[in-house]
Amino acid sequence: MIKKGYLVSAAFILLVLFVFFGSISNLDTTGDENFPLELNNKSENLPEGFSENQREANMILNQFYMHLMQSCGTTYDDTVYTVNGLRAENFPPYFAGAYINTEGRLIVQITDKYYTKNYKRTKWYKEFVEIVENENFYCHPVKYSYSELITALSNVTLGDLAEELSARGVKIVAAGIDDYGNTIHVHVKGQEAYDIVMNILDSDIYTVSSVDSIPQDDIGLAPGEGATTSSSGVGSLSVACRVRRNNPDGTYTYGFLSCAHVFSGTTKNVYVQNGGTFSSVGICYSFNQHLGGSADVSFIGTNSNVTLNDTIYSTSTTLYHSYSNNYAQGSLVYKRGTKTGVTSGVISCNSFYNTVDNVLFTDMVLATYSRDGGDSGGIVYDEPDATNHAYPIGIRKGGYNGNGYFTKMYNGLSALQSGVLTYSLY
Repeated sequence: MIKKGYLVSAAFILLVLFVFFGSISNLDTTGDENFPLELNNKSENLPEGFSENQREANMILNQFYMHLMQSCGTTYDDTVYTVNGLRAENFPPYFAGAYINTEGRLIVQITDKYYTKNYKRTKWYKEFVEIVENENFYCHPVKYSYSELITALSNVTLGDLAEELSARGVKIVAAGIDDYGNTIHVHVKGQEAYDIVMNILDSDIYTVSSVDSIPQDDIGLAPGEGATTSSSGVGSLSVACRVRRNNPDGTYTYGFLSCAHVFSGTTKNVYVQNGGTFSSVGICYSFNQHLGGSADVSFIGTNSNVTLNDTIYSTSTTLYHSYSNNYAQGSLVYKRGTKTGVTSGVISCNSFYNTVDNVLFTDMVLATYSRDGGDSGGIVYDEPDATNHAYPIGIRKGGYNGNGYFTKMYNGLSALQSGVLTYSLY
C-alpha cells in the first residue's frame, strides 16, 4: 500500500517536470502559429497599433543594417550592385530579406536550409537577436538568400545576363528585389522583349512582366519654399532637407539636398520667390552633383542670410537630424513635393533598378504614393511619431508604372562625399 505522503510527493515531482519540460518546449516554438504573413499593402484604414509595430519593426531592421555596415564596411561603386552600400557577400547566408505584415510587424525571411520550426534554439537566430537586441519579429522560410537575390539582380542589370540581353537587342526597363515574394521582378517593354527574356532567364528567382510605361523624372520643391534655377521662375525644383558640408578645417558649408537631374550637370544659381520677384538663395556647383548609380543628388550651398528650416513645408511635421538606412517592404512612407503636396504610400520594392535617359540607377526604392512632374528633389520620410517628428529616408526622383521612386538618403550622402569632405544632416 502506497502512503498518502508519497502520492503527494510524486504528484509534486510530476508537476515540476511538466513545468520544466513545458518551458523547454516553449523554446522550440515560433510563437503564435496564427501570426499573419500577408504583406501590408495599405496606407489608410490600418489596424490599431500598426504605427507602433512598424516603428519597432524598422528599428530592428535598421539595427541589423547598421551592424553590417559597421562590421563589413560599405562600398560606393556604380559598377557593383549594392544595397545600402553592402555587397551581396556582406549578408549572412541565413538572411533572405524582410517585410512588414498587415499588423505592422516585422517578418524576417530565412533561407529554408537554415530554417527549422524550432528556430529560436538555432545558432543563427541567437546571432540575429544579439545583433538587433530584440525578439519581436517572426521568421518565415524561403528558397533564396538575400545574397543570392542581390547577385541575381546584379547579373541581370550589370553583369553577364545584362550583356546577353543587350546582345539580343533587349533593354530592361526596370528590376527590383521582392523581399515578400523572394524573387527579382524584371520589367521589359513589348511582347518580343518579354519572349526573349523569358527564354534567357530560366531560373525561378526571376519573374518577368511586360509594362507600357517607362521611368520618368519629376521636378519641383519641399520641405521649404519653392525654388527655381532661374530668376525668371524657370526650372522649378524641390528640396529635401537641410545638410551641411563638413570642411577639413572644421568649418561648415550649409545648404540643402535636392536631385541632380534638374541641374543637368551644370553650375546654376537657385532662387526663391519673394513677392513678385525671385531672389537668389544659393548656388549648386556641378561638382556637388551626382547622377547615376544609386544616387540622384545635389548639394545646394546657401547664402549666409538664408534661414533653413527643418519643418516640412505646409505641415507641422519636423524632420529629425538623422536618417534610417533601411525600411522594409510593406512600410508606410510619406513624400512632400511642390506639385502634389503630401501623399503617402507603401514600399513595394526596397532595392529597385531602372534607367532614365540612358543613365543607369540602382538600389532605389519604389513606393505606391501618388506623384507628378514637379515633385523631384522633395523629401521622403517615415510616419510621424507622437511628437510629430519624422525621419528623412530619401530624395524624390521620379515615377514609374503608376508609382513613385526615390533614392536612399545614405546613398545620396555617400555619393557626395569626396575625400575628407563629408556631409551630414543637422
